[in-house]
Amino acid sequence: MQILLVRHGQTEGNKIHRFVGGRTDEPVSEEGLAVLAGRRYPAPEYVFTSPMRRCLQTARTIFPGQDPETVEGFRECDFGILEGKTHEELLGDPAYDAFIGAAGADTFPGGESIPGFNARCLEALRRTVEESRRRGYGFIACCVHGGVIMAVLSQVIAGSSYYGWNVDNGEGYLLVIDENRWKEGQLDGTVTGGIAHRIYT
Repeated sequence: MQILLVRHGQTEGNKIHRFVGGRTDEPVSEEGLAVLAGRRYPAPEYVFTSPMRRCLQTARTIFPGQDPETVEGFRECDFGILEGKTHEELLGDPAYDAFIGAAGADTFPGGESIPGFNARCLEALRRTVEESRRRGYGFIACCVHGGVIMAVLSQVIAGSSYYGWNVDNGEGYLLVIDENRWKEGQLDGTVTGGIAHRIYT
């Protein structure tokens, strides 16, 4: 099975490097929509998306003939006190300073734990793949968040790191699931290249 993991288009918050997480339901900017409209993506059989507006907008823009199905587990991480703010705006906040200064900190202050977020994203992918297999799909797309893509691929691709899968808005990866490993109960796959290098025309 092939899974196209696409990060949503750029929002105003993304543009100025705010923490835009699970509490911030802002839309794709006009500039971001224009960029998406100028790109070409391969046509999947079916499209899944985060329930957040920026992902739904992206899915409907780049796959205009589809009726995207929302998956709650693909919602972006809850960044807690970081939500809607930039790094510079947060500097001096005791909770933020303690978070970035603590080696191995695994919970955003007032927000979601990183292990919990990773587990949620992987479970959402498992369920999405199982449902797609049940329906007979061989090629699906998931319009999600950058954090979701990094969480999924860092767990699915052996030996890879979370930040190694960072992608720009409107970009992503084509993930190929190994059907034999899937049947054995092991979610494993190989990435065949970045979308930015493979599908834009």
